[in-house]
Amino acid sequence: MKTTFIVLLFIYLSISVLAGLDLDEYEMAVYYMGFLWRNLEFEPAEGMDLEAIGQGHLENIEMLANAGKLLIAGPFARTGDPENDRLAGIFIFSVETLEEAEELIAADPAVVAGIFTAEVRTWYGPQGLTYTGYQAPE
Repeated sequence: MKTTFIVLLFIYLSISVLAGLDLDEYEMAVYYMGFLWRNLEFEPAEGMDLEAIGQGHLENIEMLANAGKLLIAGPFARTGDPENDRLAGIFIFSVETLEEAEELIAADPAVVAGIFTAEVRTWYGPQGLTYTGYQAPE
């Protein structure tokens, strides 16, 4: 009972702090983190070109990055355990709304094909999140 109370208190305080968080004061920004999950029930349809879908997935990542909407994307290493390996990769979007990020990830060719399912969460990260070699879109 005491442990449950402490956990609930921690959750309440965390939510209260985040609700009043001044992002500028902490040099933080709102991003949207997309999670790609392997669809364990996926069965390729007859004639489905998985190589073309994979290429389309990579081209989509490049297009979104060039448009300045996708800051970071990448896969997770596989462990050999199918249940543990369900989480395939992440996208970190820099867009105006959660809905826009959801639309962008839903349009990815590997999601459209059913290879991956997708989930997007609001994430607070450092302002100016980038990587070595990043070039802002013109």
